[in-house]
Amino acid sequence: MDLIHALLLGIIQGITEWLPVSSSGHLVIAQEMLGLSAEENLLFDLFVHAGTLAAVCVFFRREILKIILAMFKCKDMRDENDEKLRKLGYLILIATIPVGITGILLTDVIEEIFTLQLVGAALLINAVVLVLAERAGTRNTNKSVGFVEAMVAGIFQAVAIFPGISRSGSTLSGGLFTGLEREVAATFAFLLSVPALVAAFAYGIVKLDIYDSDMIIMSAGAVTAFMTGLASIGFLLKAVKSGKLWIFGVYCAILGAIVVAFTI
Repeated sequence: MDLIHALLLGIIQGITEWLPVSSSGHLVIAQEMLGLSAEENLLFDLFVHAGTLAAVCVFFRREILKIILAMFKCKDMRDENDEKLRKLGYLILIATIPVGITGILLTDVIEEIFTLQLVGAALLINAVVLVLAERAGTRNTNKSVGFVEAMVAGIFQAVAIFPGISRSGSTLSGGLFTGLEREVAATFAFLLSVPALVAAFAYGIVKLDIYDSDMIIMSAGAVTAFMTGLASIGFLLKAVKSGKLWIFGVYCAILGAIVVAFTI
């Protein structure tokens, strides 16, 4: 992999990690088109994922800091708002359990059955979910995330372990299906991604056998993913607010159909 490849893949990762179109699916397709071996670039993939993780942490830094402080604040010092933030923090941790279990149990299985055609099929499924979620969220008014809403979003996030299924799209859709207001569902989806991505990065580093790589190339990919990730988060929030989630569904349907057609 050269510097141009790293910058290109960083841009793709940054855009598609937070737009509901599946970053893993796009990275696989891009690496296939560029003639790069996914198995030889696992450390690079971890670095660009760390870049998008940093992006969501920076974008929602105030919300994340408030939640963390509320969770560790002494009981005598907590007010009503602290209690709400504390509850939200625990809901995020509890809702992360499904993806943790799924990742441990199914990661190796998915790697064994993985094909580019499977990615195309998953993109088609992702498209259907996004369109249905857009319709479901038309009249949603619930602004409070409870246990049911959190767990449904968590289960949807677990499904996104399959390449081609978007993590952000799945968790956002899960929230919309439970009646959460658009912006509330989107914000919760982003916050829910943080512990999952941190755990996935740590697990990937521990599991990785080979660490030899060019730090300049990996850093370039990570920085590019971070910068484009910040932009894509803001773009998705605007799209969700204006009811344009279906556009991403159409895109995934077209891309998925092309991938399936070329791999039959």
